[in-house]
Amino acid sequence: MNEAARSARIRRVLLVALAINVGLAALKFGIGWRLGSLGVLSDAMHSLLDGAASVIALIGITAAARPPDPEHPYGHRKFEILTTMVVAGLLFLSAWEILGAAVNRLLHHAPAPGFSWGCMALLSVGILFNTALSAWEKRAGLEVSSPLLLADAAHTRTDVYSSVLAIASIGSGALGLPWLDPLLAIGIVLFLARAIYEIFLEGVKVVSDATRLDPELIRSVAEAVPGVRGAHAIRSHGMQNDIHIDLHIQVGEQLTTREVYEIENHVSEALHSKFPGVTHVALRHEPRGTPLETNA
Repeated sequence: MNEAARSARIRRVLLVALAINVGLAALKFGIGWRLGSLGVLSDAMHSLLDGAASVIALIGITAAARPPDPEHPYGHRKFEILTTMVVAGLLFLSAWEILGAAVNRLLHHAPAPGFSWGCMALLSVGILFNTALSAWEKRAGLEVSSPLLLADAAHTRTDVYSSVLAIASIGSGALGLPWLDPLLAIGIVLFLARAIYEIFLEGVKVVSDATRLDPELIRSVAEAVPGVRGAHAIRSHGMQNDIHIDLHIQVGEQLTTREVYEIENHVSEALHSKFPGVTHVALRHEPRGTPLETNA
């Protein structure tokens, strides 16, 4: 799939996610205000934030799809991870607001929320929508190797869990347990915190140029190519869908320039075939017997 088709596929998925999340957020806000449930209002905020995340992601993927230019010779794909980090920041702000409201309710002994079977049924339908949306986003993210879609799918999964807690918070009204609603809201914060951690961890790996692929596995692929006598100084970095590999290969001293060129092409093709996320391979050839460098 070329970059234009990949970006178009991601945009379609994000637009559908945006429409669903905005609709669910409106539904949950209405239920939350009607019943006075912090858990449901927190869940509504979560859905609204998912919608905002989709908007930011659409902006990011548009920037990431731009072709390489003189100032960005490797393209603009890292804009995708930058917008993912912004999404994580929004999630953090949401979690902080929910936590503060929950603690305030616990300290001031706020009354229990109202109860409605109809509202519980509507929230249950929302869970079905979120479950299907999360599975679809994850499948599409894996197919096009998009960390942005995978991150959005993770947000949607946490919305499923928080909706379950929101239903339970409505149930607290029927049970007459005022402290249960804010406690369940705090539980939603824990789901948000996990999503934030996973997103930031992926972003840190990219910006810190952490190793993406096992050097020994890269070595085995390179050395399996006929004419390669050894491989070393192996490094990899980048996004999951934009991995760059650098390595040195040792070849026979009597080979012609054409023969070395063909070997390098075969090594590059083998690495691209073995690791679908690889977009760039930088090779340096050396005569056999050259002192080896480490992979660090």
